[in-house]
Amino acid sequence: MIKAALNRVNITPYIRCPLGGYAARKDVSQGIHDDLYARILIIEGGESVAVVAVDLLGLPFSVVKEIRQAATHVTGIPRGNIMLAATHTHSGPNILKLEDTHSVDHCYITTLIKDIVGGVYAGWKQRENAEIGIRRGCVEGIGVNRRSPDGIPIDPEVGVMKLESQNSMGILINYTCHAVVLGPDNLLISADYPGVTTRFIERVKGEGVVAMFTNGAAGDINTGHSAELSALGEKIPGRTFERAEKLGTMLAGEVLKVLETIEPSSNISIAARTKEVSLPLKPLPSLKEAEASAKEKERALNELTRKGAPAELITKAKIEKLYADILLKQVYERNKSSHDVVKRVELQAIRIGDCALLAFPGELFVEIGLEIKAKSPFKYTYIVGYANGYVGYVPTKQAFEEGGYEAVTAQFVPEASDIVVEESLALLNSLA
Repeated sequence: MIKAALNRVNITPYIRCPLGGYAARKDVSQGIHDDLYARILIIEGGESVAVVAVDLLGLPFSVVKEIRQAATHVTGIPRGNIMLAATHTHSGPNILKLEDTHSVDHCYITTLIKDIVGGVYAGWKQRENAEIGIRRGCVEGIGVNRRSPDGIPIDPEVGVMKLESQNSMGILINYTCHAVVLGPDNLLISADYPGVTTRFIERVKGEGVVAMFTNGAAGDINTGHSAELSALGEKIPGRTFERAEKLGTMLAGEVLKVLETIEPSSNISIAARTKEVSLPLKPLPSLKEAEASAKEKERALNELTRKGAPAELITKAKIEKLYADILLKQVYERNKSSHDVVKRVELQAIRIGDCALLAFPGELFVEIGLEIKAKSPFKYTYIVGYANGYVGYVPTKQAFEEGGYEAVTAQFVPEASDIVVEESLALLNSLA
């Protein structure tokens, strides 16, 4: 017999907090459209695990470490058995760049840590006999491959885990798509479409229900717009609360349908493993070279603007300047932090019956997630992105050859994707 518990903690920041997710955003938050939450699932059966899904862009490694340490102290759950995943909403507080004291509020982060640890503790104290069931659904019309003219490949699978106890019901959702319906012009705090999904399900299923959303390998998957134009702050049609409501409701409808097919069982085994892997960092130009390139791209853009060049040429020049500025920032950060040629990255896998949750601290391309799923020894495999830290994009080799925003932004070599697949499968097989 397993024991489990669910909890939900409000983590909404204050109005006028700095927002994260878009460099093109021009102002601090102006209000709250919908609240942000940390949703917590505790399961005990052989081993004890905690899965926490937060309505945030991501969590810094240092914050993950502090939460795990404190949660372990008050519950006894091993640190490596605690998963902290972000939904990746781009309409929440800016907390990833802790060193930037002008745009990160450390008082909010201190409160956030205490709230999450308190939520885990409260859940631990409330655990009771429970049953778990797992099924999958499919939904199209939400996620789009933003790098492909035909919008594919995508991962349309909707993972649904249902947990039932005498006094509560928990629903863990896994779906692959950036939470970026709302663009840089939005200045209201919001959980974006995943918030619509979870609120809709909780409203329909009633009192005592906690629905939590985990994102997948969504590095190249969003709701259908250019990453470059979004980064430039261009006006893009359809980035509205109305569309977030529509897409979130579509996903909720599929989840509710799948829920009715699930037959929970108490005969569930629980286990967890973590593994550190080394991902090689891509070589960067010298600071002098990067600065010269950025200045040249800025000069070219100014010249085109002065001449009144066609809009498409100016947009192309803006993108080239964006890439040069990103590269220059990477050089600054690499020189400031260290000159390492590899980065140690944590992989985490949690087994819940015939389902495995595989956590990666960043943005895997969907092709990588699909390969891991196809080769996994488990009947159900949920790739949980934006979990236990943040290291940015891991594109495919082909994406590096093609270039583009994700390839420029990525800090790793093209071969990193092969390492992630190989090490992820080894970790999954160790739990099978």
